[in-house]
Amino acid sequence: MKRFDTDAPDFNLSASGGAMDRRGFLKLVGPGLFVFFSIDDSLLLGQARGYPEDFNAYLHIGEDGRVTCFTGKIEMGQGIIAALAQMLAEELEVPYGSVSMVMGDTRLCPWDGGTNGSRSVKYFGPALRAAGAEAREVLLDLAVEHLRVPRERLVARNGVVSDKANPGRKIAHGALAKGKTIERHLEKKPSVKAPSAFTVCGKSLPRPDSAEKVTGSAQFAGDIRLPGMLFGRVLRPPAHGAKLRSVDAGAAKEVQGVRVFQEGDFVAVVHALPDQADKALSLIKAEYEMPEARVDEKTIHQHLLTFSARDTVIENRGDLARGRELASLKFDETYYTPYVAHAPMETHTAVASVERDGATFWIGTQRPFGAQESLAQMLGLPADKVRVITPFVGGGFGGKSQIGQAVQAARLSKLTGKPVQVAWTREEEFFYDTFMPAAVVKITSG
Repeated sequence: MKRFDTDAPDFNLSASGGAMDRRGFLKLVGPGLFVFFSIDDSLLLGQARGYPEDFNAYLHIGEDGRVTCFTGKIEMGQGIIAALAQMLAEELEVPYGSVSMVMGDTRLCPWDGGTNGSRSVKYFGPALRAAGAEAREVLLDLAVEHLRVPRERLVARNGVVSDKANPGRKIAHGALAKGKTIERHLEKKPSVKAPSAFTVCGKSLPRPDSAEKVTGSAQFAGDIRLPGMLFGRVLRPPAHGAKLRSVDAGAAKEVQGVRVFQEGDFVAVVHALPDQADKALSLIKAEYEMPEARVDEKTIHQHLLTFSARDTVIENRGDLARGRELASLKFDETYYTPYVAHAPMETHTAVASVERDGATFWIGTQRPFGAQESLAQMLGLPADKVRVITPFVGGGFGGKSQIGQAVQAARLSKLTGKPVQVAWTREEEFFYDTFMPAAVVKITSG
């Protein structure tokens, strides 16, 4: 499956800036049929925005028949790049291989709240199916004019609209879109196919990212290389909450080509070679004021029981007391879970290219638009001057919602005036990433 052509002349990955204006976007994508759509407002938490303002995804059918879906969702190994493409191909009646997904680019894709909670297929999928069905109906309407055949005699299959009474009378989807720029806004749910009529969904089809990942050509944030790019490494305290008392970077500065920076507790090195950055960091000596530990793995659960909020009811339905009375079998149990690392295969990695009037980031993140907002605020830039590009993400499990590595890369890029990559080591990943919280779960059932 071909992905969107990011090598096109107008597609400048290193160009600073956030959302593209309407004219620029249409010039980039070219003529064709556009369908703009959004998922349920309650899932957007009232924050939807982007291009256009009131929609958070859209699809395009080009003159060549290729179908492109632009969405702020991201692919992190969970497979939505394939699942969503199947759902779109199903309703639009096009070959699965003709669908491309453009995902997680804040300049090209509309605003999205993030990819998490196993919600993409459940909530975004139906909206995508509806958009595909709407586009199919538009194409059938256009085919009436081209083929001069009554609407009820037309059928769309495999990227072609044909006359059921005369199958030789047909026209491809791309030909229907040729030379036109047609915009449709999905405002009501069109009729979608019943599962019994599926021809694409439910089939075992090759994932569009399989070949790239098997051959090693797939691009993750750690694979990005820019002219003049430096590699950054950050000095880490031995414990969360530790305060830097003194630092001696004399030996590190002896490494040829290294630059050492200190801003308060933030100490980091950059070098044109990653191994030399590692070497320089290892030569820095630092002393810290250590915080007093209040809990450990043996006392954390008692700490939670002692200090956690009580009597906070999130949802209350039915008559629990009456249900207990009627139950023939009652069950009461307490479960304990520790802090658990997310442990993604890809560690937190980002590339930052900060310029005076804008910035571009390549980040392994589950929330490209959340990252855009946070980084813009940190840099003192308007959000539309910050572009976040999300390559393939090597696992997230919730942990890639945080962007500490991008903040570090941004600081170093601003200090050096050059692009900087920060890739956490495996040790850093297990020490400094957020964790699934420890919990005490009491269940009463009957």
